[in-house]
Amino acid sequence: MILLGLSLFISQSCKEEPSEKIGENYFLTYDGSWGHAMITDTRGIVLIGSQIIAWNFDSTFIIVKQKPFDGIFDSILMEHPNTQLNYREKLYNECHLYNYWIIDKREEIDSYYDEKIRRRIYTGAVGGPYNYEKYWARRRELNVPDSLKLKEAERVSFPTPIHYLFYKWSNSPHEHDVE
Repeated sequence: MILLGLSLFISQSCKEEPSEKIGENYFLTYDGSWGHAMITDTRGIVLIGSQIIAWNFDSTFIIVKQKPFDGIFDSILMEHPNTQLNYREKLYNECHLYNYWIIDKREEIDSYYDEKIRRRIYTGAVGGPYNYEKYWARRRELNVPDSLKLKEAERVSFPTPIHYLFYKWSNSPHEHDVE
């Protein structure tokens, strides 16, 4: 009986996504299957989807560098429909397309549904996706401090609750700047 209870606890714990509170209404969390970082709100709604490769925050802003997994992978699949998954993953890894985002925590989160792309677009507090030049222009407009630099994000997976607890104990952005 104890073994059954422990098995259920472990299986349920592995399904939970770790999250780190990075503001009043914002969390950095991870996709359970791929281990990609993403930003969610208090309701668990994904504001900036995977794959976040660099991020940082302070009391006013969250800054993000994203390699848009779905968009890139879908394009690769359309161009190479009969190739093996490992080849498509190789093409994805070689792609250097990045989106940049700035969340201004002083603003409210607004959204609308875009029929053309069939997904919800977040506005207001959530700014992006920007290319590199527009990201820096927007940083200057908002007076994002130069000291707030993007830090490399981890890709994580948690085979056991012990791994999850270790992650929670050691979780913080790397000190390696990526800008």
